[in-house]
Amino acid sequence: MRTAKEFNQTYELILDGPGLVIDIPAVVFYLDQWFDDLLKIEGFRCKEISTVRGLPRVDTNLQELLPFVGRIINQELEEKLSLILKVEFEVEQRLLSLNLDKHGKPITT
Repeated sequence: MRTAKEFNQTYELILDGPGLVIDIPAVVFYLDQWFDDLLKIEGFRCKEISTVRGLPRVDTNLQELLPFVGRIINQELEEKLSLILKVEFEVEQRLLSLNLDKHGKPITT
């Protein structure tokens, strides 16, 4: 899987800010699929995809390009990213309860 840095390098021509800040492989994979379609919208730009107090925030110009649909697309992205982050957190917590790191390797003290 790719990293957020690789994602940002791939889409650097449409980024108007820091781009993807969430460096979780599942998030990168999901957004990569979305961006394949979003790139087909002429003038599409992305400023930042990050978290604020643990909640995903998607900052694009879709609302200006597609006044009604753009807001819905951003909300859909935020909802799906929230679900992905919850699953990732739950998996990490379960692994920690078994004294394993997020890669499934034993934690040594």
